[in-house]
Amino acid sequence: MRLIRELRSHLQYKIILPFLLLTLVVALAGSAVAFLFITGNAQERLNNQLVQVARDVNDKLVQQESDNLVFLRLIVFAQANPQANAPAVADALSTVDRAGLARALDPYFRISSQRTTQRIDRMIVFDAKGRALVDWERPTTEPTDRVSHPERSLEQLWFVPRILAGQQDARGDKYAGLLELDSSSTRYLFTVAPVTQNGKVVGGIAIATRLDTLLQDLRTQSQAAMLALYQAEDGVALESTLVPANGLADLNIRRDLIASIRALEINQQQAIFDVVQVNQREYQFAYAPLRVRSDVVGVLSVSLARDYVTGTWSDVRWPLTLLTLVLMLAITGLGIFIARQITRPLQELVSTAQAVSAGDLGRRSKVSVTDEVGLLSQSFNDMTGHLLNLYRVVRSESSQRAAIVESITDGVVVCDPDGRILLINRTTRQLLALEEGHPGPQHFDDLPVTQLETNALTFGGGHAVDLFKIGDRVVRINSAPVQSDDGTRLGDVFVLQDLTHEVAIDRAKTNFIATISHELRTPLMVLGGTSELLLRNLAGPIPEDQRTLLEAMRKNAQTVTALLNNVITIAGLESGTLHLVLEPLHLRHALDNIFWPIRKAMAAKELELIVDIPEDLPDILADEQHLRIVVQQLLDNARRYTECGTVTLRARQVQGLIRIDVVDTGPGISPEFADHLFTRFARGAQGINSAERGIGLGLAIARELVERQGGHIWLERTSERGSIFSLTLPCSQSVAVAQDANLATAA
Repeated sequence: MRLIRELRSHLQYKIILPFLLLTLVVALAGSAVAFLFITGNAQERLNNQLVQVARDVNDKLVQQESDNLVFLRLIVFAQANPQANAPAVADALSTVDRAGLARALDPYFRISSQRTTQRIDRMIVFDAKGRALVDWERPTTEPTDRVSHPERSLEQLWFVPRILAGQQDARGDKYAGLLELDSSSTRYLFTVAPVTQNGKVVGGIAIATRLDTLLQDLRTQSQAAMLALYQAEDGVALESTLVPANGLADLNIRRDLIASIRALEINQQQAIFDVVQVNQREYQFAYAPLRVRSDVVGVLSVSLARDYVTGTWSDVRWPLTLLTLVLMLAITGLGIFIARQITRPLQELVSTAQAVSAGDLGRRSKVSVTDEVGLLSQSFNDMTGHLLNLYRVVRSESSQRAAIVESITDGVVVCDPDGRILLINRTTRQLLALEEGHPGPQHFDDLPVTQLETNALTFGGGHAVDLFKIGDRVVRINSAPVQSDDGTRLGDVFVLQDLTHEVAIDRAKTNFIATISHELRTPLMVLGGTSELLLRNLAGPIPEDQRTLLEAMRKNAQTVTALLNNVITIAGLESGTLHLVLEPLHLRHALDNIFWPIRKAMAAKELELIVDIPEDLPDILADEQHLRIVVQQLLDNARRYTECGTVTLRARQVQGLIRIDVVDTGPGISPEFADHLFTRFARGAQGINSAERGIGLGLAIARELVERQGGHIWLERTSERGSIFSLTLPCSQSVAVAQDANLATAA
């Protein structure tokens, strides 16, 4: 009893014990297989018999060709026969003596029919010009001993030119092979040799045997049921001792066997086998190359009926079938029994697992067996309980995270890698004006978001592409990828920051600054102009101490006016009211009006302004007002930071662009400050301590204006000997050419 309980407590014993019984059944089946193997030897014996027959037939063909070659030598070297008034064969050919040639060959043709070693069905003698002087054929039905064919040219036969030219191969000057001469499609196995006189070829003699007659004789001498001959190239049947009812085409070799037959010698095989049905009867064919004088001239097949093999199979077919059915029923019944023993508890586990996956986390398996399935059921119940506790914890944490996301004052949108929206919080719904319960957009691209066209909050730091409008709200959209611990991208999270209030404040600031600047510039211009008039003594002579005060007032009024102009320019850029008008300009003419006040200011510091602008420089495509502001800012900076020396303005054409360089002889710019030159309110130590210090807006304004015109500005070089600031703007001619090219491409 203990042993039985032990066997029943392990699933492996439940599987192994039944299949021990199955092993006994397989042993019985093995005996049947052994019997089938014995019957299968009949096929092997049939194959061996076919190989032996094919070898015998091939040997007889080789012997036939060898005998024909010996007989041909007798004819070629036949001497004169005075008793029969017959000349030597070579002499008759050299003199083209047809009658003498016939008398010389007649005994040989007659005697060939009386010999068993030679079977000469046709003899052809041709002269040095390739003409057939003698062409005798032994008839198959007529009572005469031979039929003479008319004289004709044989130059089209492949061996005739070689014989007459005295060519030789590795086996000598004689040739053999298969030959088809007449329209009757009679095929021959032929042997040909040259006839020479005094070392000169005077003609040739060919003797041939009909293939159909030869194959019939060979079949009679062998044990084959059928012999057939095929073309070596494509396996098309040429002759057969048994012609199928539908013709020789039924015997053609299958294309997939032709290459294998050609490679028999390479693979060291004796034959290639196939089963062919001829006249509703199956034959086992053995194919082998047919060689004449070591050349493959065709494919030879020998065949035997398969009755011997199929008869053996018929004897064991029904007993084996009955045994197979019994085994199938036994295995099926045993398999059902085993399956039920295993699947019943497993089905209970499957049902429980499906219920749990459907949401019934309280469901438990009721399997009560004590084997491995029982242990699996208990483990499954424990796992389900653990998952239920874990689910409660995860659900609680998920609720907390959802509450946190909902409470964020910025809009939050979570998307999958394809951009489909997975989650939006309450703030996002408010921005989109979605009612409670509304599903909202399905894809991030479906959000009603448009690019903010204004440059508010962006000047000095580049254009911000993350400012958008949703309805009447202005938002900044920031995005970040959501990644798993292994770096896999799970999607993206977008934060929509409502900047409507900040933009409104910025616009109010801009409007306020613009208004104040305009209001201050008017009295400052009056103060500067009045001081200028007083300094010119228009109101009478002025004492020297008063002139000093007026000069200081004029200078500071000009400085504050320049600062206000920069502030007004910034306000125009940020509000979008500073319009751009691009037109072709002659650079020298466009800048002439700004040089005289700058020269005057530089002369006050004993600086020299050098202007190097070629007269033949092409027109530049730019806004005239903006271009003047940019150049004036660069020149004013050079004047401000240069204490002695020169300031040079030069212009050149460089690859379709106009390049303008401003070169000074100042003390240079420190490397740590060079990276911040073109940002707002950036001033170096020299600028802070300078008597004419600014507020750090000049280069920022220059950069914005140049880029708005499609150009580029940068610090080319700086050192203790001075600095070079460069900018490029398009040449009007290059832009026109590019536009014409684009129009031509579009057309």
